[in-house]
Amino acid sequence: MKYSYEITPRPVELGGGWRLRLIEDGQEVGGGVFPIEQEKAEPAKGIAWWNELQEKERAWWLERAVERGTLGTAAEAYMAYLLTEAHDDAENTAYEWLDSRESA
Repeated sequence: MKYSYEITPRPVELGGGWRLRLIEDGQEVGGGVFPIEQEKAEPAKGIAWWNELQEKERAWWLERAVERGTLGTAAEAYMAYLLTEAHDDAENTAYEWLDSRESA
């Protein structure tokens, strides 16, 4: 059997974030959605996050925001961080699934 996964962006109107598809022999057998957690997206949390970063970290997240096609503001850097966090959650779920297939 051949196992793989696919992570694709979700529309903002559906909560943004990512959609995970778990694939076995070319067929989708499961998956999930990994939206940006709305309570984390509150502006006050973004400001606190930004204020805790060192200059190099700020610059790195601003670059991620610009890569996404934004102007590179602190708010957009925070959104890039939240998107990365959601993507990491999706990818970790995929890896756990793949690992469970190998041991089955």
